[in-house]
Amino acid sequence: MQNIMAQDILHEELRIKLSRLASKAEERFSKLSCFNGSKWEDLSWLYNGRHNVYLLARGETNAELMLLNKVFLVSYLWDRRTDHKVVSAGRVMDLSAAVKYMAAQGVVNLRGLDQSSYMTTFKYIQTRYKSPASACRSLNYFIRFIFNSSLAVSNFDLIGTQDLQEKDKYGRVALGDKLPLPELVKAIIALKWAVQDQWDGSFRAQMDMLSVLTQAFQYGLGLRIGEVLRLPKNCLVTINGELYCRVWTEKGAEPIARYVPTIWRAALCEAVLRIDAICEPYRKRALSIEDGSYAETLDYRFQGRTEAIDRHVESTLDCLSKKIESNVSASERQLRLLKYLPDEELVELKNLREYLPFASNSHDSTSLLKFYKKNGFKITSKSLGKVKCVYYVRGSDVKQRLAQLIEFRRNIVLYSEFFEVLHKRPPVGSRSKDVHALKDRLQSKSLASLEAFVLTGESCLYGARIVYLSRDDAVAAIRNIVSGGYNYRAYIPILDAEELYPELFNQKTMTYIANANTAGFYSFLRVSEERINFYRPVAKSNRVKHSAVSGFLVEQASIKSAVVDAFVSVNTKVKSELIQGIKEELLADGVEIGSATFGISQKVSDYLFVVPSNLGGVYNEHIPSILGYFSVLYAIKPAKQGQSAFVRYGVVANEEIVSTFQTHKGRHWQTNSLFRAGLAASIVNKWMGRSDSQGDHYDHQTAKERAEKVGELMLSEQSRFIGDLANKVKAWTDNDIPTQNVQTFLTDMLQTVHYGPLGHCFRDINLKPCEFHLKCLTGNSGKGCREFVVDILDPVQIKQVESERNRSEIELARLFEALNRPGIPVESVEMHIEHQMAIFRNASYILDNSEVVLNEIQVEKSKDYQPFRTDGSVPSDCVFQCGVA
Repeated sequence: MQNIMAQDILHEELRIKLSRLASKAEERFSKLSCFNGSKWEDLSWLYNGRHNVYLLARGETNAELMLLNKVFLVSYLWDRRTDHKVVSAGRVMDLSAAVKYMAAQGVVNLRGLDQSSYMTTFKYIQTRYKSPASACRSLNYFIRFIFNSSLAVSNFDLIGTQDLQEKDKYGRVALGDKLPLPELVKAIIALKWAVQDQWDGSFRAQMDMLSVLTQAFQYGLGLRIGEVLRLPKNCLVTINGELYCRVWTEKGAEPIARYVPTIWRAALCEAVLRIDAICEPYRKRALSIEDGSYAETLDYRFQGRTEAIDRHVESTLDCLSKKIESNVSASERQLRLLKYLPDEELVELKNLREYLPFASNSHDSTSLLKFYKKNGFKITSKSLGKVKCVYYVRGSDVKQRLAQLIEFRRNIVLYSEFFEVLHKRPPVGSRSKDVHALKDRLQSKSLASLEAFVLTGESCLYGARIVYLSRDDAVAAIRNIVSGGYNYRAYIPILDAEELYPELFNQKTMTYIANANTAGFYSFLRVSEERINFYRPVAKSNRVKHSAVSGFLVEQASIKSAVVDAFVSVNTKVKSELIQGIKEELLADGVEIGSATFGISQKVSDYLFVVPSNLGGVYNEHIPSILGYFSVLYAIKPAKQGQSAFVRYGVVANEEIVSTFQTHKGRHWQTNSLFRAGLAASIVNKWMGRSDSQGDHYDHQTAKERAEKVGELMLSEQSRFIGDLANKVKAWTDNDIPTQNVQTFLTDMLQTVHYGPLGHCFRDINLKPCEFHLKCLTGNSGKGCREFVVDILDPVQIKQVESERNRSEIELARLFEALNRPGIPVESVEMHIEHQMAIFRNASYILDNSEVVLNEIQVEKSKDYQPFRTDGSVPSDCVFQCGVA
């Protein structure tokens, strides 16, 4: 019971410590730009706007472990926030996986993080991955973090990861099947000619040709695929009569102008010419987006559409105006008095037929009174007694009423007239189907006889029901219908956008928008949330000229911004919510390219490989993008449900051979070719733009091949090597020993050569392991190992020896100081001094003679140790191979 309580108390202490660390981490999280768009409380974070980092396995909800993972990741990235080289997404993924691996092995809280769970997780990773070194290193880094942060219940005994990588029999990291098969190289060459012979200029053909041409740079210059894809246009330059290729290098190397070997110059020049022929139009389109001229083109087209609509509206309104004036003129003719009528004259109602073109034929005074009142005349009556009256209309009142009727005609447009003005033909029926446009405007009512006569020109004794609009309503309706019924100065229907911008919109547009597509160009448009009723002009129709339809409207301004947003998206792969923060910088400066040693920005229009983007499953040449890795990969090596270019062009190639294609194999092939040609590793690495430590991963020579090369050089360049074997060769040559005998001796001695920490070693360590364990400079006697050889023309080996000497010099200074301290055993210090002196002298000997190789007389006069001479030792000097005589 007490034990359980103690464990609970310990767990609570760990949780309190984690909570304190989390408060600080949350504050730091808000300042880390790499997680813009993510929130501290999210279950996963978006790294650099592109990569989802899951803090626990999907579906897991362990709050304590998730919080621990957040604190761990933020701590790691915070410590590296000022580094020029950005932490890769792969590295962050590996680090975040450490907690997930431990959770998978049953860890549920901080108290479960102990030696036992660590060992179980380490073994789990070893069985899970073919190459577990990286994941195990991340696990170790996590364990060190929790221990240093006092979040661990006990100390840990960490397992080293250096032995997790597979080794060959000479101790090198296993390189695997990294060289390309000769059959694959031949097939790629055949593919290039097949694409050229069957060239049809299609986007597919262009992508296939560009993908094949990337291999010229990979095989010819040994470039990484990322370096090929970010080559600048005009990458080939001539310097002092020699051809170079400008390369933005990866993996921390400085950008260089890489020398182009003579045998590859014609091929690369031809490749660049072909690439330019394909990509130059897309570079120009990319430039038009970057400098804003494409947006101006879109505006120009939209403005032209707006002006055309304005002209059409005004033209239709002009037709309406002419129709109204024609109606007024006709009414004036229809309502002209039949004979002169003085203004003051009183005309009895029964006599009005003598003056009016349309009058009542009734003789009954009551009927006449009713008719003329209904038709709006002002009646004057005179009494003829108690009952009878005579009714009159004054001449001026008649004229006034006729003028009112003419003005009434001026302000009334019959629906049939409106329809004819709008659609250039009479209507079939009298009723309109355009209820949403004419709603509350179209009127239908019974008119008085004279009003009906004015409107129709026909005698209607009892009036008529007329469908009409007021003049103002007719004008408004025409403006509404002809202009589309929406704000055409700001919006455009999708169907019209397809006609106006065919390069951006296609027949699939409506499908993507209706399905709420969240990727590609359409996702950046501002489209009406639901279908809207509006009008579209009908180009060829015998029915109507303006058809009532329903559909989606898109904001014109969003089309321009969507082009830019899609352009930024396809060239940076960032999510839409982060685009606004980077697009101005990208348009002005370009895509950021950087490593540990440099940082630049290159505009998309300045890339060598620029292609149409793939938006919505369709290639779009007007929104260009930088050629991507997967485009190259899947053009040559088919995806699961696709065809390779070999199949498309009928190039016979075994599927198993095609499946071995990797973009990095060209780099391995070129590097290995240079190693086999005998170039020093440092020169090859420098030309390849890689660090010295990476060279071993590209040396595919066997140990025997390397031994043959060193033997040839040792015989032909006797001043190049320092070591017991090299000294013997020099001595035998000076003593006129036949070259054939020296060659035989070298062949017998140099069966294998592998890389050591300071130079070459020709011991077969697979058969006879070395017990000196990297003590090449001292051996057993202090005069060096006789199986050790230094290539003084290799700057890397010389630099490593120099570093070893510097370390021994610092150590000697410390030891001499300690020698005089009281209580320090003098014998032990002197023993260490002697050992460090041997290292210092032997390293100095090598460095001194890397400039001027000592001849035999100089060697005899040398007072310092002379390493690798006859007194040097080898591990097999004793039967136990321990180096003890």
